[in-house]
This record gives sequence, C-alpha cells and structure tokens, in this order.
Amino acid sequence: MELISQKVTHIRFGEGFIVNKTDNRIGIHFSDPIGLKVFVFPDAFVQYLWMEDHNVQEYVINQYYQNQKKIEAEKQRQHQLQEEEEERQMADEMASKATTRKAAALKRKALKRKT
Repeated sequence: MELISQKVTHIRFGEGFIVNKTDNRIGIHFSDPIGLKVFVFPDAFVQYLWMEDHNVQEYVINQYYQNQKKIEAEKQRQHQLQEEEEERQMADEMASKATTRKAAALKRKALKRKT
C-alpha cells in the first residue's frame, strides 16, 4: 500500500505528511519549526501516530501485528536452538566422562594383571 503523501497526526507534533519510507523507518514532515521527523515503522503507529485514512491505519496496525508475530516466532526458534545446543553439550560431556571412566577402568585392570 502506498503510504507516501498520506496525512498523519502525531500526539505531540500535530499533523504531517509521510515523505519517505523504508522497511522499518518512516519519515514525516510536520509544519515548521518541527520539520522532518523519522519514526520506527510500524511501531510508532501503535503509540504516537495515526493515519487520517482509517483503511490505511488498519493496514499499518496489521503490519505491526505481523511484525510482532515474526519477532515472537524468531525468539521461540532461537530459544529452541539454544536448548538443543545445551542438550548436545550435555550429551558430549556425559560421553566424554563415560569414555574417561572406561579408560581409567581399563588402566586399573591392566595394572592388576601386571601385579
């Protein structure tokens, strides 16, 4: 959806117009002396900004919730990977200890045979 030139209202700066947008930033020009301000997109629309066009506002809010779902899914994926890595490390440690114990037992047996 095209957001450039859309009219917005900021809770403190008043009315302005969107002049540029990247994936996660949005530039809004307010009347002088405020001028251009850059906000995190779409997060700012949950707290500080709202669109004059209700359909566009709904679109922006939906973008926010989609981003939040992606962030949460990535956090869960990272948590799962961390747990799997910890389990692998624990299994490696246990295997290493078992190998060390086995080697020590074989050494004791060999010493007993010599005596």
